[in-house]
Amino acid sequence: MDARLRQAVAVGRFGSFSKAADAVGVTQSAVTKSVADLERRLGYPIFHRTSRGVVPTDEGRVFLERALRLLTDAAELLGQGRQADPHAGTLRVGVFPGTIEWLLAWPLEQLLARHPSIRLDITTGAKEHGLRMLEHGDVDVAIGMEIAFAGKPQFHCDRIATIHPSTFVRRGHPALSMQIQVPADLAPYPIILPAEVWEQSTLHHFAEIYGPERTDWFHKVENFALTCKVVESTDAIGVVDAGFAATGYFRERFCTLEAFPLPPTPICCATREQWTPKPAAAALIALLRQVHGRAGPHSDLDNRLAAHTR
Repeated sequence: MDARLRQAVAVGRFGSFSKAADAVGVTQSAVTKSVADLERRLGYPIFHRTSRGVVPTDEGRVFLERALRLLTDAAELLGQGRQADPHAGTLRVGVFPGTIEWLLAWPLEQLLARHPSIRLDITTGAKEHGLRMLEHGDVDVAIGMEIAFAGKPQFHCDRIATIHPSTFVRRGHPALSMQIQVPADLAPYPIILPAEVWEQSTLHHFAEIYGPERTDWFHKVENFALTCKVVESTDAIGVVDAGFAATGYFRERFCTLEAFPLPPTPICCATREQWTPKPAAAALIALLRQVHGRAGPHSDLDNRLAAHTR
């Protein structure tokens, strides 16, 4: 592995060329030259130099994060022969969008109970960011809507579940006493969506309800606990999966709206086609399929996703 990567990561960690040099056991001038060589090669500065030290540039921060992951992978790969546990090391998981993180709750609990030597690195983000991270090897496995990975032969996909979403409102919501004939009758009430809606047919469905010209018909909220808080305190409409809607926690506070249906959403785990998943990634995928693939997504969250409870 290129020693310049290790030296640049050390500079980013310590915020100082001299401290980085001490940490990696070379001279300060050697570290300065290594970073300068990398910056010429990359075509952009990795660090801002100041009188009080150095801080990464925006591009430099992305570079250093990837460099650290490469160094970690190399250390794990070269140390595999000495490891009694093939699952040991960092498992990098991407969840795109973050609103489906709950799918990981029970599988991760079981995974860590079986393989306590696994160290997790979980990240979330928008679809395009997730696809780039998987393609570049920045995550070992990506969990997301199946449609996001469709038509991309560089990825191998395992369907783990199909989410059946429903719309829901607080108890006492005005819509519950209405004679709703069509979804458009709910147009006076804003809906809560994640920052990114991947399924275009769903967007067309919303446009039919709220009208293509309106710009005030939705809230953007990624966190489901916060979605519940907004629904509970306003007349907004939220989106929930059928599994969670069946929990006692949900039924005490909310009601689903049968007149506002949404299409089923297949969820998959994606890995890079050309790489064999590491044992920890394969174990996680197997648990996800086991937990969610039979009777539908398992929402073991009755007492766990209560962040907004009074």
